Amino acid sequence: MAQNLVMYNIEMEHKTPATAKLLEQLEFLYEKYSEELRATTQPYYLRKVSQKVPNYQYDPEDVLVRETLMEHAGSLPVVATAFYPYINDSDVDLGQTLIMLAIHDVGELITGDEMTFTKNSSAKDPERTAALSLLDDSYHELYDDVESQTSKSAKFAKAIDKITPDIVDYLTPADITIRRYKHFVGIDPDEIVGLIEAKKRPYMLWNPFMTEFHKLLLDQLAAKLKAHIN
Repeated sequence: MAQNLVMYNIEMEHKTPATAKLLEQLEFLYEKYSEELRATTQPYYLRKVSQKVPNYQYDPEDVLVRETLMEHAGSLPVVATAFYPYINDSDVDLGQTLIMLAIHDVGELITGDEMTFTKNSSAKDPERTAALSLLDDSYHELYDDVESQTSKSAKFAKAIDKITPDIVDYLTPADITIRRYKHFVGIDPDEIVGLIEAKKRPYMLWNPFMTEFHKLLLDQLAAKLKAHIN
């Protein structure tokens, strides 16, 4: 009995309003980031499900193979860190970029995710309002920077956010990518690469290496899709 009382007192000593608030916040972030589904098919989830489920039939809406917002947000720092040595720009602060990548989609926990190809500019206002309501004031300036792309660090963050789904498309079987774009965007296979280029390439032009890599990536994706069609 005495030991239980001591343990209770220790727990109460460590449970301050700040720690309780942070724990509640983390629970919210884990749940919402994990439950918010993107339109992207995660190729390695798909491979695992296909191996484990007999006679599996792919469906673009299948929650088992769709990328979660947690997966997307978690992959961005990995991709940014891989790119950073190649961009050769001393004005990019990698630490600030990683923070931007960690927070830039937080508004979607309230508004939901919307594809680049179907998102209109007016959707940014409610998403920003939602994001600022969830973020500590100390992050508001960085959030607005990545949205406006004022600094080089923000330009890098936005480029990584835009190019990562294209990398995932390249890693995904061609027939799956074709079906996914038809389902979510309503376009035919020969329109996919052109649409990506039109919507994403402007975010790469600030840096020669980002531009060169995106061109290579889309060339490779185009060849992969063409080979499947033919």
